[in-house]
Amino acid sequence: MPSNTYTSPTIKRQADAGCPVTGLGAEFNPFGEPYLSDPYAFYIRARTEEPVFYSPEIDHWVITRYEDVRAILHDPATFSSKMAQSPIKPWPEKAMEMFNARQFDIRPFLSNNDPPSHTQVRQFLRNAFTPGKIKWLEPVVREIVVTEIERIADWGKADLVKELFYETPARVLFAFLGIPDGEVNKIKAWSKGRGLLTWGNPSDEEILTLMPNFIEYLQYCFDHVDALEKNPGDDYISELLKQLKEEKTEGVTKSMIVLALFGLLMAGHETTSNQASNGFRALLKHREDWDAVCKSPTLIPNAVEEMIRYESSVISWRRVTNKPVKIAGVEIPKDAQLLVMLAAANRDEAHFEDGEHFDIRRANAQQHMSFGHGIHYCLGAPLARLELHILLEELSRYLPTLRLVEGQSYDYLPNTTHRGPSSLWVAWDVE
Repeated sequence: MPSNTYTSPTIKRQADAGCPVTGLGAEFNPFGEPYLSDPYAFYIRARTEEPVFYSPEIDHWVITRYEDVRAILHDPATFSSKMAQSPIKPWPEKAMEMFNARQFDIRPFLSNNDPPSHTQVRQFLRNAFTPGKIKWLEPVVREIVVTEIERIADWGKADLVKELFYETPARVLFAFLGIPDGEVNKIKAWSKGRGLLTWGNPSDEEILTLMPNFIEYLQYCFDHVDALEKNPGDDYISELLKQLKEEKTEGVTKSMIVLALFGLLMAGHETTSNQASNGFRALLKHREDWDAVCKSPTLIPNAVEEMIRYESSVISWRRVTNKPVKIAGVEIPKDAQLLVMLAAANRDEAHFEDGEHFDIRRANAQQHMSFGHGIHYCLGAPLARLELHILLEELSRYLPTLRLVEGQSYDYLPNTTHRGPSSLWVAWDVE
């Protein structure tokens, strides 16, 4: 019987086990303001006052310092990733019945998988984003980006999320996965719902409303893989199906190819859309850095790393302790859930000098934790970097007078892990 990765392993709530709820733990609310608008102000306090604390709101220990975050991600034997895709808020019984009735063959795959299974899967996916694949995708990315910029160049004002960042990463990924462009809006909507179901705090009624679309999303992935198995194309999923037949890799099944597609259909575009929005907002707020990039494109590679470090689109990840541990002097029991704050680590001044300052010339910008660390380092990092590089290259070339529209507000989806504004209004001079 296939395991269900959307039900959490039986773990006793740490609050019920007598874990201390301290000042920051009682104050921490990742689903509301002011945290959603500016989590970094809270991270400064946490790193200084209480770098490890227990949050009863989400039943997780929150870890904020760079050294501790890196050590946790580097040690999968002590810190399991088995909970990474389980809902922060458990689904109500009716929702679970609805989901289980479909009997999907779902099991741990990449981000929620531990060795030795994770090692087998990672080896199977070894050709995902090789230099050769990236070289093939580069003209695809550039054509999409340039076409969209030229479409809006005479407008003088636009929402970059809506007009460029929302669809571009999805269209690039769809070319890679063999999915028609016409599916963009549907899959984007599914991904948003998946984010809320997994890392958000929806009500039971909202979960029941979202569940049919979530099921449809998964079924779409199974159907797409079935269709490509019958009629393979020049795409990565077809390549994996061929590889499965030829290699017969131990522990890897056709359903795992479906899970690869399911994972990429969110991680492969949603995170990049958010990262572009976060990064360009940060860069345009620092006018001298934007002007420097426009004058000297050689600054772009490091500027991309600083954009990712300074305001990551994936602000946290999750782990579970396999044994009692001590982190920053705090005793944490076995089976404790951890919220590992990547974004807080990225500005830790013990590692990044003047970490709250945005600096496109920062020497160690690439040491950020935004793509994770260790065996779970992000598979799609090369593609994300390529897309951000081309976006920065072409926007600075076509629209050097680009600037943020003053007085706008920024809205963020309430969840623990994914962060990006729903809109980013900019203006520029039109000749």
